[in-house]
Amino acid sequence: MDQPVKTPQAARGDRVARTREAIVAATLTLAMGGAVTPIVRDIAQIAGVSARTVFQHFADTAELYLAVLTRVLATMADLPEPSLGWPLERRIEAVSESFASRFEQFVPLWPFFQNLQQRSAEAAGLMVSLYAGTSTQIGKCFVAELAALSEQARERALNAMCVATAPEGWVVLRQRLGLSPDDARAELRFMLAAALAAKR
Repeated sequence: MDQPVKTPQAARGDRVARTREAIVAATLTLAMGGAVTPIVRDIAQIAGVSARTVFQHFADTAELYLAVLTRVLATMADLPEPSLGWPLERRIEAVSESFASRFEQFVPLWPFFQNLQQRSAEAAGLMVSLYAGTSTQIGKCFVAELAALSEQARERALNAMCVATAPEGWVVLRQRLGLSPDDARAELRFMLAAALAAKR
């Protein structure tokens, strides 16, 4: 069967999308390498384009950095939910593993995130949206246990679990406390279990 022939406009659209993707990927690579504010010259070199091309696709570095943050947060927010039919311990294990596996790969990006949040209200707003989404996910995973708590205890338990599963929490466990990934996972499991064990 013959493949449909792309129009010049469609082909140009594909090329624009590929170039934009290369620029975002290059910026992410530099941020993962420790660059808090990746330089356009370096971004362009890795992406295989000119610095002028970078600014043809993004109004400024703030817009580019925001595109990187948006991509990373979309990955962090896309967490599988454990089956509600699983025992509590298994659900805690699944939730801990989901958050830990996502956050571990992005630990090097945290300085970039922090700097961007300080410079951009929109970036800070995106992080707030991530936390709100996490609260909703956590609530769904442990709906029965939370429902058994008093209203005040439920709110405290949910807040504690959201703090434990925030990206900053993982950075503290891995970098500030110097825990190995396995030990950090164990601490995360403990924190979730402790929050759910709050007095009714």
